[in-house]
Amino acid sequence: MTLLVRLRKPVLAAFFLLSWLLPVAAAPAQPTPVELPAGSYDAQGTALSALVYVPDGARARGKASLLVLLHGCEQDARTFFEDSGWKDMADAHGFVALLPAQKHNLFSMVGTGGLGRYGNPLGCFNFADRLNSPLKGFVPTEAAAIASMVGAVVSGKGLGANAPAVDAERVSVTGLSAGAGMAATLLADFPQVFAGGALFAGVPALCAQSMQSAASLCGISVSRGCGEVKARSGGYDSREWTKAVQRARHPAGRPRVLIVQGTADCTVDPQNALYLTNQWTAFHGLKTDAPVVIGQEPSWPARAVRQGYAPVGANALWVETVLLKDVGHVMPIDTGNPQRPCGRVRVSETKTYIEDVGFCGAALAAGFLQLEQ
Repeated sequence: MTLLVRLRKPVLAAFFLLSWLLPVAAAPAQPTPVELPAGSYDAQGTALSALVYVPDGARARGKASLLVLLHGCEQDARTFFEDSGWKDMADAHGFVALLPAQKHNLFSMVGTGGLGRYGNPLGCFNFADRLNSPLKGFVPTEAAAIASMVGAVVSGKGLGANAPAVDAERVSVTGLSAGAGMAATLLADFPQVFAGGALFAGVPALCAQSMQSAASLCGISVSRGCGEVKARSGGYDSREWTKAVQRARHPAGRPRVLIVQGTADCTVDPQNALYLTNQWTAFHGLKTDAPVVIGQEPSWPARAVRQGYAPVGANALWVETVLLKDVGHVMPIDTGNPQRPCGRVRVSETKTYIEDVGFCGAALAAGFLQLEQ
């Protein structure tokens, strides 16, 4: 037996022992949403909290736009962010995401005192809570709290070490269902804060003055049949909207608004898409019967049609409405393209209101809101 052969076994044994003892290089940690410090914003006496997500791309670039993402009823902020395609968009394009969260409270809306004041029985944002609001202009207190959260993030709160500078001129908001209702409220009451918004299966601002009346007036239901879910005639209080437009102080073309609605929605009356279109074209002084773009949506031509509105000479649409044929009350995602991930289907015993229909709503909205830039 040669010396080489006699040494082989001890050397191999020593090698495997060292490889077991020495630490293995860990994979780079993936960014995760972190809590926005409660003392950094004015919660206005609400039960709202928030998470902030800063992707690696935003830190590397040193500056970023901000997206406020509002979940729907029976959802939570973190899961909605991860499953809806918006986390994929943030990672791909490097924008910061603010994730306000509602508190589930079975006793809320029962009365005006005690535990009944905070949260919502289904975890919905209270987008129509104007009658009881002590704020100027009867702005819903939760809307004011979210606007305060935006101010905190723009000032650097919740961003962590090596934080990017958040551009206050590039703040957008989006939401699903009641989250879209709150997004519309934020766009209406804080047009100086938000450059644009994307409303998925939403309802108009001022469709109701209280959450107790919102179901009947805004065309919302979780129990009635499709044919019974009808919004009020016209969709919203046009006289109050005229006053809101007059109060608004906003640059021309701001905020830009994308409206996305499934035609098979049995929870929110699809007619709200028309009412929202009327509302925001009126806000910008545009004619609803004079779209500058009409036809199939290029990213899903088989089942999506769109209309777009803008004045002559504008370099982008100010209002766009996209109707999704045979799509229900869901955030549409597309898990079929690994090169362009968009959301995930989560196994759940309850309805998630997120569905893989082969179309990425978050990508459509990211393009409209210019978050890809």
